[in-house]
Amino acid sequence: MYSMLKKIITEKDIYRQILLLEQLLNHSQLTAKELAEKIGTTERTIFSDLQLIRTYLPQHWELDSDKSGIRLISQEKALTNDIWETFLPHSVSLQLIKQLFFTKELNVPRFLDETGVSYETLKRQRTKINHQLQLFNIKIHLTSTRAHLIGEESAIRIFYHRLLLPFTHNNYFFEDYTIHEEHYLRFLTKEITDDLFVDTEQIFGICWFFINSIRIKAGCPIDDFSFEASDPLFNIYTPLLKDLYKKEGVYLQDEEIFFAFFCFLESWNYNNPLGKKVADVLAEGYPLLRKKAQQTIQEIAGELLLPSLLQTNLLTNILLLLLKYAESPALSKQFQLEYQELLLQRNETYAILTEKSTELFNSLPQFSAIGDTTYFVNLFSLLSQQAIFMIRPYTKTIFFVFQSEPAWKIFLQQELADLLGKRVNLVSLEVSQLQTGRLQSGDLILSNIPLDSMPIPVVYISTIPTKNELSQLTELTSHSYL
Repeated sequence: MYSMLKKIITEKDIYRQILLLEQLLNHSQLTAKELAEKIGTTERTIFSDLQLIRTYLPQHWELDSDKSGIRLISQEKALTNDIWETFLPHSVSLQLIKQLFFTKELNVPRFLDETGVSYETLKRQRTKINHQLQLFNIKIHLTSTRAHLIGEESAIRIFYHRLLLPFTHNNYFFEDYTIHEEHYLRFLTKEITDDLFVDTEQIFGICWFFINSIRIKAGCPIDDFSFEASDPLFNIYTPLLKDLYKKEGVYLQDEEIFFAFFCFLESWNYNNPLGKKVADVLAEGYPLLRKKAQQTIQEIAGELLLPSLLQTNLLTNILLLLLKYAESPALSKQFQLEYQELLLQRNETYAILTEKSTELFNSLPQFSAIGDTTYFVNLFSLLSQQAIFMIRPYTKTIFFVFQSEPAWKIFLQQELADLLGKRVNLVSLEVSQLQTGRLQSGDLILSNIPLDSMPIPVVYISTIPTKNELSQLTELTSHSYL
């Protein structure tokens, strides 16, 4: 289920039922006791919720239960989204957010009549929703007659983009408001010529196309902000974007056309196979940013003794990251709120990336309005580590000290290597070869025999490893980005 959507659903019973459905979708069978433990409720409540869910389930879906447990069964044509499309309208809080998306001001008496809730109930739910919305610097203002969203329009659209991205294709939010997805796809595949080609996240961009078109038609214009009208990248895409939105009856001007361009730029993938004209603009149109990015990468390559880092796509990737900030620091500051979980930095192996990216950020005075460098530093770190790992893929060594029948040992070693992936270097050793000098901090020993007084952690497995042992091993060797 979609994390942002669950945060907006304030009704405890509906939220609990969504969690229950998630568990049944993710497991072939669960008992009522297991469901109760996973959700944190009672078996009696589980049975009550299941009875209600049965009445909501769409065609091609059914609940089945016997002594072995409870199953959610789907027929061949069943789609998971059909469940949510049928189930979600029962949440009044979600209906409020949905209707506020399509209008500048909501008629509250009409909404209360349609949903069958009281004004006092709606006020309580508004308070709970506002608690989630404050992360985006917006809130719902509610009176007995009218409701509307307070906050900068750009922030409102950023919130809705995060909320609606998973629904871009299934039309739960868009079924009553026709925006033509094929117009955007034609824009990408036909209107953008080869020399202007960029690889993009299509659904990410389509969702922005929907949101901008709908909010403009609803009379909710983008707030005033400064931008550079002579920007070379902006100018080569402006005519195409104007023609795209014109197909929906939307005539972009001033801040709206730049916001549409900025949304398009946000959808660009990294490691991008750029068309010649775009590549030329990036190479020649932003000399200061390019010089700063190149200098930073050279310093990192020197510190890490990785000269081949300069031959990767990292320079173009970092230049594109810098551009997203340089085009409009004000918008960049807001856009980084869309994925706030990325504000949590990982425990980096390469501390130099934090140091150098912070220096780069602070060396560009136009970024000073953004203030907090955390988001930029984290994205810089992710892009840099991707390039580093491409050159130096192994990040952890596991010494495989295993005694067994030789054919089984070599077979198991290969299976474990495939399971752990290329980020792990699985090295087979005998006990006599475990010299202390060879063992480094961060390494592990994987063994099926007792080993005493080892300077690094030892993970024990059976001769025929169990599922729990393999799960523990993958968890210990995976890298968390939080």
